Amino acid sequence: MSFGADPVDGLPLTALREDLRIERGAMPGDGGPAPWLLYDPLAHRYYEIDGTGLAFLRAWRAGITPADLAEAAGTALGRAIRPAEVAAFRGFCEANSLIAPRGGWQALARQAAARRHGLGAWLLHNYLFIRIPLVRPQAFLDRTLPLARRLADRRSLTAIALAGLLGLYLVLQQWDAFCATFLQFLTPEGLIGYLAALVAVKALHELGHAYVATHYGCRVPSMGLAFMVLVPVLYTDTTDAWRLRDRRQRIAIDSAGVAVELAVAAIATLAWSFLPEGTARSIAFFLATTGWVLSVAINLSPLMRFDGYYIAADLFGVSNLQPRAFALTTWALREILFGLGDPCPENWSARRRLGVIAYGVAVWIYRLVLFTGIAVMVYTLAFKLLGLLLFAVEIGVFVLRPITREALFWWTNRGRIAPGGRVRFTGAALAAVLMLLFLPLSGRVEIPAIAEPERTERLTAVAPARIETVEVEQGDAVSAGQVLMRLRSPALDHDLDTARIRLALVALKQDRRAADPQDRAGSLVLEGEHDARREAVRGLERRHDELVIRAAFDGVVAEIEPDLQPGRWVGKGEELGTLVSNGRRQVRGLVPEAAMARLYGGASGTFVPDDLTTGSIPVTVRSVSDAAVAIVEIPSLLSTLGGPVAVREEKNVGPVPVEAQYTVVLNRPDDEMRLSGTPTVLRGVVAVSGRRESIATHALRRIVAVLIRESGF
Repeated sequence: MSFGADPVDGLPLTALREDLRIERGAMPGDGGPAPWLLYDPLAHRYYEIDGTGLAFLRAWRAGITPADLAEAAGTALGRAIRPAEVAAFRGFCEANSLIAPRGGWQALARQAAARRHGLGAWLLHNYLFIRIPLVRPQAFLDRTLPLARRLADRRSLTAIALAGLLGLYLVLQQWDAFCATFLQFLTPEGLIGYLAALVAVKALHELGHAYVATHYGCRVPSMGLAFMVLVPVLYTDTTDAWRLRDRRQRIAIDSAGVAVELAVAAIATLAWSFLPEGTARSIAFFLATTGWVLSVAINLSPLMRFDGYYIAADLFGVSNLQPRAFALTTWALREILFGLGDPCPENWSARRRLGVIAYGVAVWIYRLVLFTGIAVMVYTLAFKLLGLLLFAVEIGVFVLRPITREALFWWTNRGRIAPGGRVRFTGAALAAVLMLLFLPLSGRVEIPAIAEPERTERLTAVAPARIETVEVEQGDAVSAGQVLMRLRSPALDHDLDTARIRLALVALKQDRRAADPQDRAGSLVLEGEHDARREAVRGLERRHDELVIRAAFDGVVAEIEPDLQPGRWVGKGEELGTLVSNGRRQVRGLVPEAAMARLYGGASGTFVPDDLTTGSIPVTVRSVSDAAVAIVEIPSLLSTLGGPVAVREEKNVGPVPVEAQYTVVLNRPDDEMRLSGTPTVLRGVVAVSGRRESIATHALRRIVAVLIRESGF
């Protein structure tokens, strides 16, 4: 337990509360002496103290001065006690209400009321994590503990392990069906089953913690509901595990929840193989995937304050791992940058110290990403005004405040920073970072693209027809106008014959107008009807001619449907093959809006195919679309088909890009791009040398764009 540095005063000490208890703690991981625990029963909280803190507690008497306390504790420890140490410990006791107030319990109530925030301030400070106790489970746990022990004995665990192995084997035999089970969640019944399974598995998770804690003699005062960023989760209060001196027992309590989830996952995996299609099988799928994937990925992560963090802390014997890692990492950062010469906050071996510092750096990076993500999430989920407020609080309190506090420390202690090689190195490193941020060093733009034939034509049937002949094969080179295949449509032939007969009848009426007064009177009507009949015949003749499919340009038959045989019927619009231009190609890709400012016509670049057996192609930017595409029309680039452009499928619309994308067309500088082999679509990336831009300018433009986009209420 580290204490803040409060100013020393000479006021006599007030008595400590009589209900406080001192217990021996668990052995640390470095083999040093076991710490002492100070237990506050009112707050149900344990404080870990060292030998100095224990000496203070034993020497503490009401009415003595801080100097008397320092002398008495120093005599017990055999060393001199600095006044600042006494002031720090006294401040710690007062801040945590360990001092017996004058006035008894009424004074304690007044202190608690004074510390109580209003509703708004409380929500502002606690919206990230709110705990609501729901039950006091100790009596229930004591009654049902024998049953829980039987479920967790060696025979039961062996049976569960065998069931999990068998279930995994059976699932691997039908892996595609297992993955497809996720689609069941898209139904209302599946969603209800999903939520019910989620509540059930998390309740069992918390009961696992509670039963193991009870097994080792710990008290579980409450279980309830907690809200993490307004997301409800269950929790179990196992604070009493602090008094266990065997860290293996604490690790067992920490890991019990994950163990229960894995046991449920093992049984659910086996059950999935035997359940019929439906909601029950979907629930088994969810229980299995939650245990095997989410429990391991989230609950066992030491970077988050979930089970994995407490397991890591107990495994390595470092209580309060994150605060101590932060203090040690901050000290190491200051020593590396400025060489202040401050004493190390932990008396550990060099290897252990390096490991804790590495952990602290990892958590810093993780927290920066996490809190920024939470800020974006709360902004997105809440209505705009509240979202902006929560975003500002999240970024200001959890990201900017620690950075500002450290910068203020550097400024306050600038007099202790001695000029020398360390300071010059720090200044050079800072200058290098600023250069990387503000100098326009990079103009490279990467564009996901495809190299495709310059002209492509899909061969389709213009009407329901029967194939008469197929006169080419896949890979054949053809010339413009060459017949590729012949189709025949009896219905179209009948319509054409009928139209010709009707045209002939109208022509006959026109020829006999001189002899027929009635036809002579309707001469204008006959002229109009004749023109209409003639156009109808011409239209049907064009459609009839289109049944003879010819090459529109010189090229290669890139694709022919394999089952096209004479006599087969095809429907209107059915694709029969593909004709592509021979040799000449163009590169077409999509560039995100953020890179548009750096791209310009004529910029040079290189197309690098994903197929490494094909060489790179030098290209230049020929054109860039003025407006963003509404849908992505290049299938090879769709994320849903394994491509690099993120899209979402919208009903009756198609693949809509998640981020605004603009079409860019590129050619070789000599306007010739020929590749050997059959012309096919090649996917790859174009690296273009665009306008140079600094990282800071790019980030500022993105921020301004977001602010403009979100400025309306």
